[in-house]
Amino acid sequence: MSSSLAHKSLMDSFGIIAGFVSSSPADEPTQFVLDLARRWKERGGIVAGKPRHSDRYLDDLLRGLGTPIKSLTPKLVGRTHLRPADAGVLVRLFLSHWDYVGPRSGEIAARSADLYRPMLSDPEIEGVCDYIADRISTVRPDSTNGVEPATELSASAQDTNDLIAAEFQNSAALFTVGAGQTVLVARPEMALIGFRNLMNRLRLIDEADGQKRILIWIMDLGRQDFDDPESRLRFMNVEALISRFKALKRFKESVTEVRWNWLQSKTIIVLHDTHGGRPNVPWLPTFDPNHVLFSAIPPRWAGSPEFLALYGSERLLETNYTIFLKGAAEGALDGESSNCELRYFGNALLKSDEKGGRQLKGLQLNPPGRSYTEALGTVFVAAMHILGLRSAPGELSIDGMRINPGHAVEKLRHHGFLLLRLDEFMRF
Repeated sequence: MSSSLAHKSLMDSFGIIAGFVSSSPADEPTQFVLDLARRWKERGGIVAGKPRHSDRYLDDLLRGLGTPIKSLTPKLVGRTHLRPADAGVLVRLFLSHWDYVGPRSGEIAARSADLYRPMLSDPEIEGVCDYIADRISTVRPDSTNGVEPATELSASAQDTNDLIAAEFQNSAALFTVGAGQTVLVARPEMALIGFRNLMNRLRLIDEADGQKRILIWIMDLGRQDFDDPESRLRFMNVEALISRFKALKRFKESVTEVRWNWLQSKTIIVLHDTHGGRPNVPWLPTFDPNHVLFSAIPPRWAGSPEFLALYGSERLLETNYTIFLKGAAEGALDGESSNCELRYFGNALLKSDEKGGRQLKGLQLNPPGRSYTEALGTVFVAAMHILGLRSAPGELSIDGMRINPGHAVEKLRHHGFLLLRLDEFMRF
């Protein structure tokens, strides 16, 4: 086949896959594989009340084909690097085992291929696999390109609470994303005090100039399965935030009522919960819930010196991000054109010089890509609507990308997101 025909065949293949996966195979090949894995899992249906396409089922399929992958589950959620060879193996299996047509018992037969119809022909699948493996090899960040070593970056990280207060000063919205842990605590005895002190600082900043700032927490409830360790961790992460808000409401101080009223007027909790199924709202394309949740490490962050300084390869379950929408985003409330930018920071408990303890520090991270801009812009517009702060359909531009304010709430709800005001979250 000539190179031009091969290129056309490859583009045709990706055109078919694009009906299921929105990530760019050229710019985000690792995310493309992770998104393809998620869609493949969704298509497996339910057997005896549990998803057929579980990680264990996938592992059994791979072993049956003689292509086992070590640390499969961490790779599928972006917590460890996906090697090009592993990416090729996964893409080949997903595309060749796309439509399940086997017995409803879910048992794996001697020839797993007999249980499925492929999405593409064998030559087309091989072309896609080779391309993805090559792109992952090409775009993987190089941590030895002259940027500061991770140890030096770690030493220069800022105190997270100071960083949040400084960035909040000129922001329209603060997103707190508990991708791994919603709340990081250096000293357990200071857990409630640290949260209280930060909320006090943010309230004073907000009330000093009367700007229209909002607070958004983003979390995932997970599968809610007692046998799944990640489900248990995610549930406890949600409970950790609820307990801190309860303390702010119940512990009596001179500012308790004023602070609580301020939080109620400014706070939205975006909680991903697909356990009860998706609500009956229209499906809207070009949106990926993973780009709201940061459930997989963005490819542009994985392997970067800043990310390694924060999390290395041992603390990936502690990933915690604060993201600031900078600029006059409140102009969108009055129907005005508004130009903003997003600034991303990762937070982690890093070693300090004080008796081997750890301190909560933050480092700025590079923008992860336009798909995340669209996702967070959608969350911002929906949060404004739920809080009753948005009175006109203003035009919002973030990092040069126009955000369509229409159907933002419906789009999130379709993908299993609950948008809760603070009092609703407390009763959840």
